Amino acid sequence: MKKNLITGIFLLFLSTESLTFGQSVPKQALQAISPDAIKATMTYLADDLLEGRQPGTKGFALASKYIETEFMALGLKPVINGNSYIQKVPLRKGIVNDKASGLSLVINGKEETLDYGKHFIASPNFINEASEIEAPLVFVGFGVHAPEMNYDDYQNIDVKGKIVVILNGAPETFPSNERAYFTNNTVKSNEAIKRGAVGVISFNLPTDKRTTWDATVRRAKQGSFKWLDDNNIAKDGFPELKGVIFFNTEHAEKLFSNTDKKTDEIYSNAKAGKVQSFPLNVSAKIKVKTAYQFVQGSNLVGLIEGSDPKLKDEYVVYAAHLDHFGIGAPVKNDSIYNGAHDNASGVSILLEIAHAYRSLPKAPKRSIIITVVTGEEYGLLGSDYFATNAPIKDGKIVANLAIDMPFFFHPVLDIVPYGAKHSSLSKQVKQATEILKLKVSPDPFPEQVVFVRSDHFSFIKKGIPALFIKSGFMTVPTDTVDRSKSDVAWRTTTYHTPQDDMSQPFDFQAAATHVKLNFLIGYFVANDSVAPTWNKGDFFGGKFGK
Repeated sequence: MKKNLITGIFLLFLSTESLTFGQSVPKQALQAISPDAIKATMTYLADDLLEGRQPGTKGFALASKYIETEFMALGLKPVINGNSYIQKVPLRKGIVNDKASGLSLVINGKEETLDYGKHFIASPNFINEASEIEAPLVFVGFGVHAPEMNYDDYQNIDVKGKIVVILNGAPETFPSNERAYFTNNTVKSNEAIKRGAVGVISFNLPTDKRTTWDATVRRAKQGSFKWLDDNNIAKDGFPELKGVIFFNTEHAEKLFSNTDKKTDEIYSNAKAGKVQSFPLNVSAKIKVKTAYQFVQGSNLVGLIEGSDPKLKDEYVVYAAHLDHFGIGAPVKNDSIYNGAHDNASGVSILLEIAHAYRSLPKAPKRSIIITVVTGEEYGLLGSDYFATNAPIKDGKIVANLAIDMPFFFHPVLDIVPYGAKHSSLSKQVKQATEILKLKVSPDPFPEQVVFVRSDHFSFIKKGIPALFIKSGFMTVPTDTVDRSKSDVAWRTTTYHTPQDDMSQPFDFQAAATHVKLNFLIGYFVANDSVAPTWNKGDFFGGKFGK
């Protein structure tokens, strides 16, 4: 009887949102959160009027100006030079001229010219507008060097002066987030360069269903971006790589045609996590012609100053990306890539998080930065620029929470907090989920490598503990839909297509749950006496935390 009484009192304690873990729960701020406000902001940002919000377009400028006025209305302080919200992000846009670019394979003296868009596509060269190379091909498995995992695809092969052929992905035997890290193209390119490679040809495993080949080709035609440093050099432009090619998996056997290896055997070895590398006895001729355009990109940065005289120089940064793909190749007679869920939703949620903070009778001890960034779709560019050129003086960023298409097509019963297991932020995740009565689930699809695909990863690379939270797949007994199938199907049918618009069946009460969750986590971090720390022995803390 005594035990049941204590349990009942504790549940009442949580339901009245009075106290938990030694910190008060800001009931007033939670009550200020409006699902209708999320819907209203999304409706504007995802409208055809904004033409898909590609950086450098009028549509992006309209979206940015709208968010800027919302920052004003919320009373956020301008961070840039104390009088502006706009952090300029210089961008170079590169579009491959497919007619002037090419790839051919030379096998036993016989040259076969391949078709652009059918067999392969090329990445823009952001250092040289015209680039050519001819070199032997060597296969290096996943192209992963991971001493922490006792794994090295390069251990038995010399790639100096050669073009490496790489499987996209990383061994399934790796833990989820570490696997995602080693899947990252920048990590792989740097490893290839370190070993003297002069080009890269990559292709997917046939089981990789993140996108279709046709969608990849459509996206490539829109070009890509890199941000420029003070010397007008493209960040991660990789001048050592004279050609970077993405090969169509359906034709991958061409790369192995002069060996005794079959692609089925290669895929089987990859799935088993076996190291495999060997020469392909083939040379490739690569020619890439890139057209450049300068684009003046921009982030928006607003501040809620902390209330503690000492801790206010420590910052919790919330980030969401505003950009999407603009106008592109038509799909189902629609050419405007509205980006409603990706990521008008995240920006709308971010504004409501800011609103919740401004509803507090007193600001938290640490300062809160609200930043809306550009160029996420092209490689986390705006957040990387922000993290590299943080516009704060005499201060320190202690944590980041990124908001990016968190999934709210159904009630939120559980969450997947990417990043929580690597740092003490797991404590604040536990606090917030217990208050909101949410379960915490593991990564449901490690093969999607979500951990490196949103803006929080830019902060992790700077040694800052960060989180990126998605809805899980739990359902109620009356739910007739298998969320593990419907949510994954959305990625195949709607993700990065013009069909990601406001006609979708969004659940805005669920969106409000994401506001509450991210707000509470950041609020608890901002009021904690100790700043977040990496867990002892953590992979990412060891790699970046120093």
